[in-house]
Amino acid sequence: MLAPSSLRALTGLGLLTLATAFTPAAPATAGVPQATDQPILLIGASYADGRLPFNDQLQAPFGGAAVGFGSYLSLGDALVYKGSLVINEGQAGATSFARDFCLPQLCVPDVGWQGYDTQLLKASARVAIPNPADPTQILGYNASYAYISIGNDCLHSGAAGVPQLESAPCSQAEVDAYLDRVIAVGQMAEDMGLVPVFSEYPTYGDLDLAFQGAATGLVWWADETQYDAISTTWRERIEAELPDAILVDAWHGLETIDGLHPTPKSALKAAARIREAIAAFECG
Repeated sequence: MLAPSSLRALTGLGLLTLATAFTPAAPATAGVPQATDQPILLIGASYADGRLPFNDQLQAPFGGAAVGFGSYLSLGDALVYKGSLVINEGQAGATSFARDFCLPQLCVPDVGWQGYDTQLLKASARVAIPNPADPTQILGYNASYAYISIGNDCLHSGAAGVPQLESAPCSQAEVDAYLDRVIAVGQMAEDMGLVPVFSEYPTYGDLDLAFQGAATGLVWWADETQYDAISTTWRERIEAELPDAILVDAWHGLETIDGLHPTPKSALKAAARIREAIAAFECG
């Protein structure tokens, strides 16, 4: 496999030209997509994709029910509506780290979520361009951007990875540990030659987490002070530690279907803002 610096050099049209040069003869209608047709890789939690993950035995948190029982337009689908191709490996309920599904007094082994690093590796594998002379060697990726959605980390008791009654709202050190993991995944994307894309958190006043608490039965949800600490740390550390990333206020003026998840109108607005931010980035 090429070194990260080499992979970075192979992105965009340069990558596509090289990949085409190594590709055996094929019909004119086949071949590598143009740079404008490259998909956006998408990872994260329910804002990215509203479906809960299933394991190999078809067991899933909450029985596998999707956000809004399937009547939900997640960001991944909204981006498709707005004209983007998307490779979506997000998982509703996910945190930046892998964890089991935890009830108040116990956790359910082998039923849970993958962390952001695994999600990114899965998404990048979908677009990896192998060397035909050595399929174990990756020439690069047919993608330029990886959108990394906000997670459930520190948001509620079900996201702690321990029985809920043993959990507590995050300290600032635990919020920073969350951002350590997110920053590491952003750096992983950059090492693949991808530009990481993030959104700021929605404004607390646009949410109704008390409604979510009543609807979900989770032991606790972050209050306004705790939520603002998460969102501020997210914004400040991404700006400081990933200066080449794109950070967009995609959820400005959020309207929700359930106190937390965006309405279709808000999801479409967010998708449009992300596409506009990427277009502006490309224009320098």
